[in-house]
Amino acid sequence: MRYIDSSVFIGAFLPTDPNHKVCRSVVNTIIYDRHPTAISVFGLAEIGGFITRNISEKVGLKHVTTLQRMENLQIYYAEDFETFMNSVLAVSVSTGLPASDAIHFVSAISLPEVNEIITLDHHFTKVKDQIKVTILSEGIR
Repeated sequence: MRYIDSSVFIGAFLPTDPNHKVCRSVVNTIIYDRHPTAISVFGLAEIGGFITRNISEKVGLKHVTTLQRMENLQIYYAEDFETFMNSVLAVSVSTGLPASDAIHFVSAISLPEVNEIITLDHHFTKVKDQIKVTILSEGIR
């Protein structure tokens, strides 16, 4: 199963994003091909907040609600917040991964089914020895 970083959904939802086409292609496989996919509730919050700030609250809510209703999208909620955040802290300090990316990484590795992170963020190369990392760009298909 793939864990999709919020940057990919944001890129797919914003036609002005420089990586829109490649992100849209990934999101289309989730929507239309129904590929099993994971995201964290933190990722949903990032998506909703970004779209609300840049477009409108109505559009942000629409996109988040659509994602929440997708049967093939597993949303990860940390069961023990303190343990989860201690893991995020440890990952961030030991790898230099920014805290928000460490949240995505710990969410991904907390789900046994997840074997890959798909992202636009090059910071994830810092954890490529622990999970497969695919970094999207318009030049790569």
